[in-house]
This record gives sequence, structure tokens and C-alpha cells, in this order.
Amino acid sequence: MKSVEIFLKEKKIVYKKDEFMAKYTTLKIGGKADLIVFPDEDSIFDLVGVIKNEKIPYYVIGGGSNLLIKDEGYRGIIINTRKMNRINLEGFTVKTSAGVMLPRFIAFVLKRNLSGVEGLIGIPGTVGGAIMGNAGSFGYEISDCLEEVEIITDKLEIKILNKKDINFKYRYSDISKDWIIKSAKFILMEDDGKAIRRVKDFFSKKRQTQPLGKYSAGCVFKNPKGYSAGYLIEKAGLKGFRVGDILVSPIHANYFINVGKGNSDDFLKLMDIVRERVLKLFSIELEPEIKILEV
Repeated sequence: MKSVEIFLKEKKIVYKKDEFMAKYTTLKIGGKADLIVFPDEDSIFDLVGVIKNEKIPYYVIGGGSNLLIKDEGYRGIIINTRKMNRINLEGFTVKTSAGVMLPRFIAFVLKRNLSGVEGLIGIPGTVGGAIMGNAGSFGYEISDCLEEVEIITDKLEIKILNKKDINFKYRYSDISKDWIIKSAKFILMEDDGKAIRRVKDFFSKKRQTQPLGKYSAGCVFKNPKGYSAGYLIEKAGLKGFRVGDILVSPIHANYFINVGKGNSDDFLKLMDIVRERVLKLFSIELEPEIKILEV
């Protein structure tokens, strides 16, 4: 770890030691990581090289949504992409760094009279994270307008993946978890004059049906084919069910809210209760959408 710190100081990369990860997740849960690092686009490749050379475990996060970090923390290095925030436009093509937050991406697009990402409104997190999980709503998915992705492989190579090279499914891409998304290109459409109205309508619907502004990680479970996970959880009588300070949202049952000093054990316990009840009543096994970072 010392050689990594020497590198960080030499390159003037911001980092923090023994930092609570709860500060960096939308759920506000997570113990200490040995190190959290904030590289920019120009330094991340060399940083990963140093970390790999030292054989130190690492994990990449963006906005910290869709993520549960256990209270035991993380023995290794957390790479936070929030300083990787470049965004540029050429014609109808937008190139963004992986750390660009989705709300900023959408605002950038709308301001320039472009369309294609309206359904991503209200989704927290970064462009990189959204691509990894093929985020979407209201019939939109981020892969719809994606052209290519620039990645750093586990063998420390820079590669460009065209959309056709990636297998996208519902809330899924086959981009390796051992790879790091560096940037992405999107081809958008000329605004038909209704994009802003659609965004406002979508956001209004989300405010009515999702616990926006609360400490949550987003949807906990994927929707089974032909069903809504939230509907199944609600019909199982679990809306408002609580374990410690983790609550099944009374607004949308597929959101678990940290209402105080919630911890990872209670969150995982609530997940188990919900899965077991839904399986017992409907013979449907819910699959987690949330990522759980192991120590």
C-alpha cells in the first residue's frame, strides 16, 4: 500500500485512508475502506497499473447507487470515478467520461436540443455504472443510444467495444466486472420538441411512485419475467415491513429505505425475508439487482 500512496502523492491524486464508505453510497451504509482514491481520466490507467502490480484488491464505484457495502468495510482500494467528469459534443455524438453523473448527462443533452435519454431521469449514479447494469425506465435503456465504450481490461489494455460487441439484457451487460469503463460515446437524435415535456412527465411519475430523496440504493430486486418485483413484495404483505432501521418503502416495495442508522446486516436480513416470503407465496425467486460488495 505504501507504493500506491507514494504514486498518489507524486501524481497529486486525491485520496483518503480508513474512510467510511457510507459517505459515498446513496444508501448511507458502509464501513471503512483501507483507501479511497479519486483519479481523473488522465491518471486512472497508471493508477490501476500500480494497484495491480502490488496485487491489492480494488473496486470501482461511481455515484454509489445500486450498491451495498458491508459494515465490515473493504480491505483494499476503492476507486471513485467522480473526478472523471468530461463531457463533449460533436454533432449528434456525445462522449462522456464514466464518472459523469446521469442527471448532468441528461441536462447536457436536453440543453443542446437532443433526445434519446429521457427515460433515465431520476436514476442516480454515473454513466459508467448505468452502462454496466444497462439502467433504464419508461421503456428506455442506456444501451439504446450507446455507440461504443472505452474500457481498461484486467490485463491493463485499453480497448474500444462497439455496442454490437456487448450483450445487453434487462439490467445486465456482459462487460466483465474485472474491466473498468473509462468513457462512452452515444449517438442521439434531434429533439422533436417534446423531450423536455417527457422528462418532466417521467420525473413527476417517479416522484409519485418512488421514494426519491430517501436513503436507498434503488431497486433491490430485478423484475421477474412478466412481473413487477415491487408488486410481488407488496402482495406478500411486506410494504412497510422493517428490520432495524431498514424499511420496505411504503411508496414502492422494491425500495429499501435507511430511515436512521441502518446497517448492512439488517439490510441483508430484510432481503432474505422478502425473498423467502415471495418464493413461498408465488413460487418466484427474486434475483438481486443491488450489488453487494464483499470484504
